[in-house]
Amino acid sequence: MTEIPVPTQQDYHNPVENIKFTPKIVAEKIKSLKPSPAAGPDDISAILLQQYDDSLSQPLAIIYTRSLDSGVVPQAWRDANITPIFKKGVKGDPGNYRPISLTSVPCKIMEAIIKDNIVNHLNMNNLINPSQHGFMSKRSVLTNLLEFFETITSKVDEGQPVDVIYLDYSKAFDKVPHRRLIKKMEAHGIKGNLLNWIQQWLSNRRQRVVIKGSKSDWLSVLSGVPQGSCLG
Repeated sequence: MTEIPVPTQQDYHNPVENIKFTPKIVAEKIKSLKPSPAAGPDDISAILLQQYDDSLSQPLAIIYTRSLDSGVVPQAWRDANITPIFKKGVKGDPGNYRPISLTSVPCKIMEAIIKDNIVNHLNMNNLINPSQHGFMSKRSVLTNLLEFFETITSKVDEGQPVDVIYLDYSKAFDKVPHRRLIKKMEAHGIKGNLLNWIQQWLSNRRQRVVIKGSKSDWLSVLSGVPQGSCLG
């Protein structure tokens, strides 16, 4: 078995181990969903949840709490339906299609609440490098470019030479090793029930291709952050 490098332990005040799921928080997340009829393998859509959010928020809060406490993640929450969307070129070339992943909407709600708590923990303890712009609130490609050009122009104004190197990792998100990801999360203060739940959520994942009602066999997903998910 390949040895996983031990990541540098980060400084933080308190680890984040448990999360409180309340009907109010769950209801707010349901209301914030994009009203779409699209559903994951469990056939539960956002529209359905929004129609009955008052009735479903409390039982969902109970389910989320028990799932986190026990570390049990339903298989339907770890499955994904993949729909290929044609981009351009020859239609017979699989590389010319963009895969759209549909996962469980009820699980996405739990993921969104978990994500909020993790991001809050990382921000409070300054565990995210200031140079990080992707997936950050009030940051984007535009803010990244503005900061980059400010640095470049200031060096040029001072008469200093500047070299720029661009890197692009092929299918980087698909190749994230799960064991190494868990080690890095633990080093950043994500521990206890929460870390165990995320580890179970990443384990035994499956996906299948669905085209016009026809479904392929399930295939195991061994690496990468789950596409189509919220927490991924």
